[in-house]
Amino acid sequence: MQSQATLPSQSDVWGILPLRFESELTAQKLEIWRLWGLSEEFGPVGNNSTAECAGREIIDELAGFLVRAVALDTEDRIATSVRRGVGRPPEVMIPYLAPELLSVYLRCRNSGGRQSAATSIDGKPGQTEAGLLFEFIKATIKPLNDYLTTELHRRPLSASRLARFALSERRRIVRAAKWRQIIALEKKRHNALNH
Repeated sequence: MQSQATLPSQSDVWGILPLRFESELTAQKLEIWRLWGLSEEFGPVGNNSTAECAGREIIDELAGFLVRAVALDTEDRIATSVRRGVGRPPEVMIPYLAPELLSVYLRCRNSGGRQSAATSIDGKPGQTEAGLLFEFIKATIKPLNDYLTTELHRRPLSASRLARFALSERRRIVRAAKWRQIIALEKKRHNALNH
């Protein structure tokens, strides 16, 4: 279990990380904007102040999500160390980040799905994740993964796991909403028949 001494301080999380993440996301903003679909939604970025403004806002929002993920993880690790539980601490960043990133992605894209691409690993056939959603998540979490691996000496988050979790959670929410609609319609039908 990671000791509390290796956790980031509050001043690091809320003072240093926002600037670091924003700077690193800004350095790759053109790629993030392309994957997000900024030009398709708002038109070319060049002389278009609306697209440029939306692009800057999304970089700020994504940086905020990354910072909040670190804050949640730090808070959870501190609470876990107090409880002195056994085993690996629960993953709190993926359940938080995945739906947030998918929600941002779907603002400019009509759908988000996973795609598998055939590949060869050491001459053996295999498959890897592909697609715009996967690439968007991968580009967005790069600053966070750099921080996790270099500063905290932890494993990076998997863009594949984030994409799978986000899509699974979205399907669960959609199914639940459909069931609520069906139940409401059945209640209306039942009430109409009894009156």
